[in-house]
This record gives sequence, structure tokens and C-alpha cells, in this order.
Amino acid sequence: MAIWQYLLIVVPENSIDKNCNIFEDNETEFLPDTNSYWENFVGSPNYIISELDQILPRAHWSTDTFVSWKGDDKNNEDNDGHISLTDDKSQIEEFIFRIDLRKESNITNTLHSILDLCKKHNFVLIDLKGKIFEPNLEDILESIKTSNAARFLNDPMQFFEDLSKNNSNETRT
Repeated sequence: MAIWQYLLIVVPENSIDKNCNIFEDNETEFLPDTNSYWENFVGSPNYIISELDQILPRAHWSTDTFVSWKGDDKNNEDNDGHISLTDDKSQIEEFIFRIDLRKESNITNTLHSILDLCKKHNFVLIDLKGKIFEPNLEDILESIKTSNAARFLNDPMQFFEDLSKNNSNETRT
């Protein structure tokens, strides 16, 4: 993950309590496991994957069960995402995407398109602080503005000074 990327975890809205913090019980240094949130999802993973193929180019390392997308990082479009599927490819286990905050069109085009997909499938978004959002830009804008990615882009030196003092405002950087 590049420092200029803002990460969101996607889960079905009906699978999570809005007061839940998925990071609370996470005892690893990695993102929390979300496969239990997808257990009762009845939508088509192939349909969602097909929709994401229309938003971002498929990454060359993508597999049948770990489908990945990667934007053009040479053009400051370092947007990416992945959907992890069960071995039989019938169920989503994880859906994560990251938006490159260096370029406005990444938000106005890519993020908006992914948010529309999330609305259509009744998904909610979880930021690295554990806050749960409806898939509306207005709802996540404050999270974006206070993210480590935005803080880095606004003032890289201050960001690293704060980081050296262990003063990050996100669970993960």
C-alpha cells in the first residue's frame, strides 16, 4: 500500500452492526478477517467482479480466487482493489479497495464508480479507524481528509515527524 492511498474495506450492510469496530478484537498486525461478514451474502461474486472490471483494469497477478485490479500508477492513478473468493468461487471472503489521493479524478471518477457499485449491492465501507460509512462521498469525506494518506500529501515532513513520535491517526498506515 502506497502512503497516498486511502483504504476502505467493503462488507454487506446487513452483516454488520453500525456500532461495531472490526479492529477492536483484531490481534494481528494485519487487516481484520472479514469472511464472516460475507457468509450470508446472496449476490453474485461474478457480477460484482464484472462491474469492477468496468472501473479498474484487472491486475496481471489476479487469480480465480484472488481477483485484483490495479490502476496506472505512472499516471498518478494508483487505485487498486481485490476480492478474495472461497475455493469454489461461490462466495466473497474479502473486498478491499484503495484510492490514490494524489489526483482529483481518482475521487471524482474511480471512487464515485466504486461507491455506486457499493450502493447498488447494499454494501457499507469501513475505514482504517474502524468507522462504518454508507457508500456516499459526503459520508466518508472527513475520513479521507484526516487519513494518513491525506496528511502525508498535505505536509510530508510533518507526517513523518508525527509518525516518528508514533502519532498516527489510523490503525494501519
